[in-house]
Amino acid sequence: MLTHHIKWLSNAFILLIFYGLLSFAAEPELEALSKPTTTEPLPLGTLLDSEGKPLPLPAQQSALDYQSPVIDTDNMPAKTNTHKAKSTSSKKKKQSRKQQLASRERVANDPSCRWLNARMSQLETLIGNRPDKAASYQTDELSARQLEWQCLKCGAEGPNQDDHYRCQYRR
Repeated sequence: MLTHHIKWLSNAFILLIFYGLLSFAAEPELEALSKPTTTEPLPLGTLLDSEGKPLPLPAQQSALDYQSPVIDTDNMPAKTNTHKAKSTSSKKKKQSRKQQLASRERVANDPSCRWLNARMSQLETLIGNRPDKAASYQTDELSARQLEWQCLKCGAEGPNQDDHYRCQYRR
């Protein structure tokens, strides 16, 4: 036990001497500290980088002096209103309430209605690519989703708060 303490003390003493020598060597000399550093003062508007070289400063510009670029509108092509021409020439008869609920032309602004519309579109593409027997479970789900679409009123104004529970598709 005593030998253990002696080894520990000798190692600690050696480390103390080593660190003492390192700190003594790292200290600057007193002569270097007593000499004043003679640097010339920098003129106004100059900055130095980490190496002491001057940095160029950008010219000051106010954000209020900004002017947008001028666009020549004479060379721009004229827009044609083809969408309005189509809607006025082929006036559609207003759909009944039952037709609005069943129709998927318009989707109510509701997350469940948007998801339901995407799922029904996905099912329709899957059914169209397969024979009838292979897609029977998908046709069953599509018919259930169509009933859910009508119950949630996704083709018109969207579901009420209690419609989600009442109309949810259950397997």
